[in-house]
Parts: sequence; structure tokens; C-alpha cells
Amino acid sequence: MKKKLLAFFLATTISTINSNCIANAKEKFPKLDGKVLYQTQFDRVLSTKKQGVSPNNAFIYIEPSFNLNFNQNWAVKTQWRIQPNDVLTTRDQSNPERYRTFLSSNRGMNFDQMGFLVEEIKIQYQNDDLKIFAGKFDPTFGNAHRKSKRIGVFSAQFAEDYNLREKIGLGATALLESSQITFNTFFNDNTDLSKSAINNRGRVNKNNGLAGNTQTVSSYSVSMEGEDLFDIKNLFYNLGYRSLGVDKNDNSKRETGYVLGGEYLHKIGKESSIIPFVELVDIKNLSGINGRNAQYSTFAVIGNYRNWTSSLSTQTRNIDKNHLNTRHTFDRQLQLSVGYKFTNNITIDITRAEIREDAKKASLVGANVSYVQKF
Repeated sequence: MKKKLLAFFLATTISTINSNCIANAKEKFPKLDGKVLYQTQFDRVLSTKKQGVSPNNAFIYIEPSFNLNFNQNWAVKTQWRIQPNDVLTTRDQSNPERYRTFLSSNRGMNFDQMGFLVEEIKIQYQNDDLKIFAGKFDPTFGNAHRKSKRIGVFSAQFAEDYNLREKIGLGATALLESSQITFNTFFNDNTDLSKSAINNRGRVNKNNGLAGNTQTVSSYSVSMEGEDLFDIKNLFYNLGYRSLGVDKNDNSKRETGYVLGGEYLHKIGKESSIIPFVELVDIKNLSGINGRNAQYSTFAVIGNYRNWTSSLSTQTRNIDKNHLNTRHTFDRQLQLSVGYKFTNNITIDITRAEIREDAKKASLVGANVSYVQKF
């Protein structure tokens, strides 16, 4: 399948380059652009009743995004991740959707588990009204997991649980005046692209029974996001629906979910603003397990003054019991954060957090240093 897709992509792009070279003579093609996010994080458990938790944790995260533009319309877009396979993962058999466990026994300051992941590699056509893409990509669903939000050090890692990642399929986005609507159809990546270089995390098991791992495009999501809702300036919103197919067995059922989010930019003078933010998620049959239902919430207030940012946020994760786990799970995080952005695209964020995870409470402090290089 990969060979056929590659052959199709090459034939299409070569044909497009030839037909558009005259029209795009003023701009040189092909050309490469993109950005690289460098991030170093340190967090320390100040106190906890959970046994076997190492107090310190540190890791490096790098996210390169490269675009090869063949002309003004056609491009190959890629995103890669260099991250620790043991700290940031989605391969936990007991909690397959869990992106990070904050009170795990493998906390530490080891850098020998770094993995180089292919997050996205897709071909895309775009004009003023439409985007069409195919390949490996992250379908849209919610945006609290976006690192650009800067709602504390830990919030994006918490919301990554319900982020749809590493899927193979195709999609289309309608670009409207103040909003966009995206439809994706896909299945979980269980090809060799699901491995990782440097330290190999292994290929996804084709028979793991998880939602979306059907090897057919029987899963889909649809989302809409935009601004100036109800003609209210600076009122941003996002909403979406997901439906992930499963292989038929006694314990599996199609996963479905909804997300609703919004934020309002309230300006105070020329240099200050306050942004209330909310995102709510409801998922039925989480991970394809019949009766395993989950609700996530993020509430935050973000203040900005010149280059300074501060935020107060609370996040919750509520998962019903099921045949694999008889306990009802209720996790939460309360975070108070302050950050500063330098003129050279370096940001520093510091967070004090009170968390409850798997019925255990803990106090944490975390620091995050980020740098974005664009080219």
C-alpha cells in the first residue's frame, strides 16, 4: 500500500510542477520552509503518598515541521517528534489513550530512551477555498493540547489523551471567511511508520483491538473552528465529532466522541489582555472498550501583559468502570503558572500544580524552556 501511495504522490506532484512552472515563474519552486520547536522540561514531585515515585524528572522534546512546496498549490508536509518513549507514550496497555502518567515509577533524568517518530507525512493541495490532503496525519479534534496555548507546563500533556494522532487516510478542509470545516477519514497507523528510530518503540500490533485499528478507512472525524462567533469580535470556538471503528468482538464497540471549546480575548489597553478558556470532551466506549466512557474538561484564565503570561487552570478526567478496570477513575490538575517570552522566540514557563492521578494526590513544580526556529 505504501509503495502505491508513494507512486501516486510522485506522479501527481511531477505532473503538477510541469503544468504550473510558467504561472509560478516569479517565485522559485520547489522550496523548503517550516519550523522547529525545541523544548526542555523539568518537573519535581514535592510530595505524594504514592510509593515508588522518583521525585525528579527531565526530558527533551523536539518537533520539526518541514514543508516541501512544489508550487503555490501542491506540497508535501511533514511533522516529526523526538521525544522519550518512556515518558511520553500512547502504548500503555492498561491505559492505551494515556499520553503521560505524571506519577509513574519510570520518572528520572535519563535521556537514553529518545525516539524519533514520524508524526505526519502527507501530500496536500490548497487554494483560497479548499485544502485536500492524504497520507499520515493527526486528524483535528479539540485544541487544548496545542502547545501554543501555554496553559501551564502540564496542561497540553494532559489534554493529549484525546488528541487523534498518527492516523493514515485522507481529509478535506473548507476555508470559509472566518472559520474552517474539516472532514477526516482514517485508520490507526500500524505500518513500519509506527516504529521509531534511535530507540525503536516497536510497530503497532495490528490485532490490539483498539478503536481505529481496522486497517480500513472506517473511522472519521469532523470539526469546525473559527472566530467572531455570533458577530462577537475575538470570540473563538471549536467543535468536533469523532467516530472510530473497531474489529468485531464481544468486548469492543465503536468509539464516538464530542468536543466543544471556546475562548474570548478581552483586551485591556494596548499591552494587556485576559483570556477565559474552556474545552469539554465526552467520549463513549473509549479506546473501543464497550462501556468505557470518559469526560475531560479544561477551564483556564490566562492573563497577558507585554511579554509576561500568567494562568490559572483546572483540568479533569473522568472515566467510567469497565470489564478491564472495576474502579471509577477521576483525575484532576490545578495549576498556577507564570511565563515570559523573549524577543528571540524563547519562552520560559513555570508551574505549581496540585494533581490527583489514579486515586493518589501529589504536589508538583515544573519548568519548561522552549525555542521556535522558523525558516
